[in-house]
Amino acid sequence: MRALDIVALSIIPLSCHGECASGFTGADCSLRECPTGAAFFDMAEIDDTAHLQTTCSGRGHCDHTTGECSCATGYVGIACERTKCKHDCSRRGQCKSMRNLADSTRNHESLQYSYQLWDADKLYGCECDLGYAGYDCSLRVCPFGDDPLTQSETDDEIQLLRCTANASSNGHMVLYFDGKASSAIPVSSSVMTLKHALKTIPLIVDVEVHYTTGTTLCRDDGMDNIVYITFTHNPGPLPPLVAETFDMDPTSVVEIAASTSLGMLTDHNGVNHFNVKGNKENEECSNRGICDQETGSCNCFDTNGDQYAGNDCSEVVTSPVTNCPGDPICSDRGVCDATTKRCICEDGYTGGDCSQRSCPHGLTWFGYPSSNNVAHDMMVECSNMGTCLRARGECICNDGFFGNACEYMGCSGDEASQTSCHGNGKCLSLRELALNHKNGDGTLLPIHYGSDANEPSTWDADRIFGCECDDGYGGFDCTLMTCPNGVDPLATVSTDFHSCSNKGLCDHSTGLCKCFAGWGSSDGSGSYGPKNDCGRRQSLRGYP
Repeated sequence: MRALDIVALSIIPLSCHGECASGFTGADCSLRECPTGAAFFDMAEIDDTAHLQTTCSGRGHCDHTTGECSCATGYVGIACERTKCKHDCSRRGQCKSMRNLADSTRNHESLQYSYQLWDADKLYGCECDLGYAGYDCSLRVCPFGDDPLTQSETDDEIQLLRCTANASSNGHMVLYFDGKASSAIPVSSSVMTLKHALKTIPLIVDVEVHYTTGTTLCRDDGMDNIVYITFTHNPGPLPPLVAETFDMDPTSVVEIAASTSLGMLTDHNGVNHFNVKGNKENEECSNRGICDQETGSCNCFDTNGDQYAGNDCSEVVTSPVTNCPGDPICSDRGVCDATTKRCICEDGYTGGDCSQRSCPHGLTWFGYPSSNNVAHDMMVECSNMGTCLRARGECICNDGFFGNACEYMGCSGDEASQTSCHGNGKCLSLRELALNHKNGDGTLLPIHYGSDANEPSTWDADRIFGCECDDGYGGFDCTLMTCPNGVDPLATVSTDFHSCSNKGLCDHSTGLCKCFAGWGSSDGSGSYGPKNDCGRRQSLRGYP
C-alpha cells in the first residue's frame, strides 16, 4: 500500500457496514441507542394492529449522547413507557397499572377479572385510599345517607347465606363486599364472630346477624342454618356479598342470596327464605347538603326556613319542611317536586339545590375491567383523567390529555390538544393515521384500525392522538428536523435509502448532514450536487 493510500484511509472514516455493538447505532456506531417500549401512537401496518416497539415509546426524544429518553410531560419510565400518576396520587392512594389494578383488587360486585391488552402496563392511575376520590386522589369523600324526606323508601338490605360444611374442620371463608375483603371467618363462627368479621370490611358501617338454626355458621347434618345479614347503616341497594373458601372440604358449599336472580334459599323444612333489596337512597350528604371536597364535610342546607343537620345532613331540624332547598328555590336551575321537596335539576347542573355545574362525561381511561380484557367502557365525569371545576362545569385535564371530558390523549405532553405538533405536522387519531398508510413506493394504501366497534383491543382508535409530521420534520412531536436521504454509495446491491447516505450523521436541530471526512453533497447519483446528502466521494489531492 502506498503512503498516500494510508493517509487517505486515515481521514476517511469507515461506515459500519457490519453490526454496531449492542447499545450503539449510527453510520459510524457513535450514537447510543435509547430504550424501546410499545408505542402509544404509531402507524398500523395491518388492520387493527398497532403499538409496536419503538424508541422512547413514541412519547419522548432520545439523547444519543447518553442513551437516555427525555419524556414528554405526563410520561415516565426509562423508555417513557407509561403514564404518570398526577402528584403521586396526592399521597392518598396507590399508583397502579391497569394489569396491577385488575390483579390486586375486585370490582363493585366483588368479581375479579384480568387485563392483558397492549396498555396493561402502560396506562397508570390512582387507586385512592378510603375517604379520598378523584383521578389524583386529591378530593375528600363526604358522608352518604338516606334522604330524610322520601318516606316510601324504608327497607334495609337483607342478604342470606347458607354454608354446608363440617363445622369441626379447620376451614374458613372470606366474604367480599364492594371489592373489599373481611377477616377470616371460621366455619364454626358464632353470630358475634361473623358480625365482627363483617365489620372489618371498611365500607360496612354496621350489620345485624341472625341464625335460623343452631349457633355455628356451617352445618353438614342435614339441617340448614339460613343466615340473615341486615345492613342497618348502609342505605340503598347494595352489591352482593361474595364468598371465597379456604381449606374446606371439596363437598362444602357456600350460597348467598342477594340479588333478583338469586333472592331465595329453601331450608330443610321446605321453608323459603327471601332476601330484601334495600331501597333507601344512598346519596352524598343525603341530598340535603353540598359536599366540601377539600374537607370531606357536608354543608347542610339552611334556606327558605328549612334546616338540615348531621354529618350526612339526614336530620330535619325544622318541621314541616315547606320547600325545596336553594336561594332562590333550586337555584333557578331546576324544578321542585312538591311531594319530596327534591330539586330536579336542568341538564348541566347538579347538587341537592342545583347550585353546582356538572362536567362532561367520557369513557374512563383508568378503571377496573368490566370483564377479562375489556375496559375503558364506562362513562365517567372527566373520563377519570381530570377534575371537575364545579363553578364553571369544566374539566381540568391531567397533563397530556385534552377534550371537554379529557377524553383524548394528546399529541404532545406539553401541548395536549388536537392542534399541537408545533406547526410542523397534523395531530391525528390512530384511526386517521392508519388511513394515511402508504406502501413502499409511496402509493396510498389505507389500513383500518378500530373497524369493529365491539373489539376491545382497539378501544383507543379515536382516543389516542399523535403527530404525522410534515416532510422535513420528525420526532413524536415534529420538533426534529430530518436530513436528506440517499443510497449508500459503497453499497454494491442495496437500493435502500439512509439518512445522510450512511456517510454522515444528521444534525436534527438544523436538518443538515455532518458528512464524514471524504464525503460531501451529491446530486443523488454520486456526482457533485446540492442535496447535502453525503452521497459523493470527495476527490483528494494525489488520490484517484
